[in-house]
Amino acid sequence: MKKNHIFSKTIILITVLIFCLSFNAFADEKPVSVYVNNQKVEFDVNPIIENGRTLVPLRGVFENLGAQVDWNKNIMQVVIKDGNNDVSMLLNNNKVLVNGEIKDIDVATKMINSRTFAPLRFISETLGHDVRWDQNTYSVYITEKTSEPVNKNIIPTVGSKENMIALLEYNSKLYNYIGIYRAVDMAEPEASPTAPSDSVGGKTENVAQDSSNTNNQVDGVEEGDIIKNDGQYIYINSYNSVKIIDSNPTTPKVIGVVQIPENTGINEIFVSDNKLVIIGQNNFYRAYEDKMMNISIMPPTYYEDRVNVLIYDITNKAKPILEREFLFDGSYSSGRTIDNNLYLVTTKYLNLGYDYYNNKEMDIKLPSFTDVIKNETTEIGYDKIKYFPNYVDSKYMFTIGINLGDKTKEIDVDTYLGSTNSIYVSKDSMYAAVSDYSYEPMIKSTDVFNPVYSSSTVLYKFSLNNAAISPVGQGEVPGTIINQFSMDEHENNFRIATTSEDLWMTGQNESKNNVYVMDENLKVTGKLEGIAPGERIYSTRFMGEKMYMVTFKQVDPLFVIDTSDASNPKILGSLKIPGYSTYLHPVDENHILGFGYDMIENQWGGQQAAGLKISLFDVTNVSKPREIKSEVIGKSGTFSELLYNHKALIFNLNKGLMAFPITRTGDNYKTDFVGAYVYNVNADSFSLKTKLSHMDLQDGYDYGYEIKRVIYIGDYLYSFSDNEMQIHKISNNSKVSSLEIK
Repeated sequence: MKKNHIFSKTIILITVLIFCLSFNAFADEKPVSVYVNNQKVEFDVNPIIENGRTLVPLRGVFENLGAQVDWNKNIMQVVIKDGNNDVSMLLNNNKVLVNGEIKDIDVATKMINSRTFAPLRFISETLGHDVRWDQNTYSVYITEKTSEPVNKNIIPTVGSKENMIALLEYNSKLYNYIGIYRAVDMAEPEASPTAPSDSVGGKTENVAQDSSNTNNQVDGVEEGDIIKNDGQYIYINSYNSVKIIDSNPTTPKVIGVVQIPENTGINEIFVSDNKLVIIGQNNFYRAYEDKMMNISIMPPTYYEDRVNVLIYDITNKAKPILEREFLFDGSYSSGRTIDNNLYLVTTKYLNLGYDYYNNKEMDIKLPSFTDVIKNETTEIGYDKIKYFPNYVDSKYMFTIGINLGDKTKEIDVDTYLGSTNSIYVSKDSMYAAVSDYSYEPMIKSTDVFNPVYSSSTVLYKFSLNNAAISPVGQGEVPGTIINQFSMDEHENNFRIATTSEDLWMTGQNESKNNVYVMDENLKVTGKLEGIAPGERIYSTRFMGEKMYMVTFKQVDPLFVIDTSDASNPKILGSLKIPGYSTYLHPVDENHILGFGYDMIENQWGGQQAAGLKISLFDVTNVSKPREIKSEVIGKSGTFSELLYNHKALIFNLNKGLMAFPITRTGDNYKTDFVGAYVYNVNADSFSLKTKLSHMDLQDGYDYGYEIKRVIYIGDYLYSFSDNEMQIHKISNNSKVSSLEIK
C-alpha cells in the first residue's frame, strides 16, 4: 500500500509539472503581429520570440520593405538586398555580413518549417528602418525609411579570431558554390634555375650613355625586370645571382656578383640611384620533429613561401654591400619604384583545410615579416589585419613601402584579408584589382531558388607618398580585366576595360566588353557597355584621352574609344582585320603597334593561330583607323615572351629602334630560329634590320642560349641569354664582342 501511495503522488506531481510547462509554453507562443507602414503582414509561418528577440520569416517582412530576399540552399545562406544595402546570413551562425563588414547578432538565423527566421530588429535597423515593439499587443511596427549609400572608404579591422573564421567561412562557401567560374590569379614568370657563378672585381672609367629602359606602362613609375642598366653598368639575373657588368663594348667584363640565399629564386630586380633591389621567392622548408623520424611513411614535405627583399648599396660596383633584408609571408605579386621609394604587393594563401570553420579551436597562422639583419620578426595581430567590406579572400595581402634612400626609416607594412590579380600604379596612387562574384538580385524568386552571381572586378585604391601606402577606398565594376593595361589613371579619373559574361543569367556564355570611367573615389561616372557581343578583350591601351581595344572571336576588331567626357565614353571608330593583338604599344599620338597572332582556317573549317603578327595602325582619322603595315613571322607555334610580358620589348622612336626575343616555327612545327628580331622603326613604318641569335640550330638546340632580353647603350645593342652576352654595333649590325656570363 505504501509503495502504491508513493507511486500515486509521483504521477500527480508529474502531471502538475507537465501542465505548468505546457501553460508556459503556450503563453510564450502568443502570436506576434508585424506591421510594415501600418499594414499588417500575413505569414504562413508565424514569428516567434526567442531570448527576448523577435524572429520573423525574412521574405515576408523584407519584400514588403522593398528589399530582395534570396535563399541559397547549397551554402545555407540568406541574401537580403535593397538599393543601398547588402546583408548575408549563414544558417545557425551569429556572425553576419552587413555591406561586407562582419557584425554580431545575439540570436542566430534558423530554419523553421522550411522558412528562414532571423532577428527582426537587427536586420530592419541595419537596412535603416525604424522598429518599435508594443508589449501590450505583442506587435512589431516597422516604419520604412530611405537608406543612405554605404561609405566604402571605411576600412575595418578583423578584430578577433572569431571574426576571422566567420569572414573566411562566408568567402569559402560562396566560392566553393561558384566553383569553376572563379577567376584564376595571374601567374608570375618563373625564376631562373640556380647555379654557381664566379666573382670578378674591377673598375672602369667609361661614362654613362643614352640607353634603353624597361618598357614601363607609366612614365616615372619603374617596373622590375630580369635586367637593368644605368647607361654604364648592366645588372642581370643570371643563374640566380645578379651579375654587374661593365658595358664597355670592346672589353666588357663582370665586375661584381651578388649571391643570394640558396633557397631563394630571383623574381625581378630594380636599380634606383645607388641601390640594387633584388626581389626573390624564398621557400622555407620546415624540419620534421624528432618523434616523426621513426614512422615508416613520411608525410609530404611542408614549406612556406616567403618574399625575400634584399637591398644593396652599389656605390662600389665591385663590392655591393647588403644594407637591408626583409622576409614577407607569401608570394610576390608586383612592385614599383618611384622617386627612390619601393612599393610592393605580396599575397599569402591561408591553407586551412576543408570545413575549417567547424573547428573553432583551429590554429590560424597570423601574418608576419622579418627584418633579417636586425633579427626581428613582427607578427600582425587580428586587431591590425584590415579588410575591404564586400570582399575578403582566404589570403593575406601585404602592401609594403620602403624608402631606399634612408636605411634608418621604418618600413610601412599593412596586411589585408584579401588578394589581387593585377595592379596599376601611377605617380601618386596604386590600384589593386581582383576578380569577384557579386550577388545579382532577381525580380521574382522563392525559398527554393538559388541566387545568381555575376563576375565583377573589385578595385582597391591606395595613396602613395614617400614610401607610405594608405588605403583610400574601393570600387567595383562588372566584368573582369585581362592585365594591368586594362587600367589607367588620367586627370583624376580612373578608367578600366572589362569583359563580362551572362553565364549565370542565361546559361549561355555570351560575353560583352565594357569601358568604365570612375572618379577619384572610384564611383562610376560614365560607362560604355556591350562592345563586340560574343567576343572578348585581348588587349587594351590608354593614350591620353583615347583608348584602344582589341577584341577577338573570328576577326580582330580594333576599337578607338574617346574618354574625354568622363560621363559619356564613346566609340569613335573601328577596324576589322584577321588575327588579334595581345599587346598594344604607342608609337606617337597617331600611330599604335599591335603584337599578336595571325589567324588561318584549319582543316575542320575553324580558326587557328598562325605566325606572330605585327600590325601598325594609323589612327589619325579616329573614325576610320587603318592598318598601314603588317608582318607575319613564322608559322603556327611561333612564340615571343612579348605576347604576355611587355618588358620583353625595347622601343625608341627617336633612335628608330625596336627589338624583342622570338622563337620561330617553320613547316611541320619545326623550330628554325631562336633569338631576337631587330627593326628599324619610324612613325608610319617598320622594317627588319637584323636577326640576333646565340645558337646555330644546325648544330642542334643549345639550351641556355635563348635570347631573353635586348637592350641598347649608346651605339651598341646588347643581347642576353642565360649563358652569354653579345654586343653588336647598331649602325652596321656587326658583332663587336661577347661575354660568357654562365
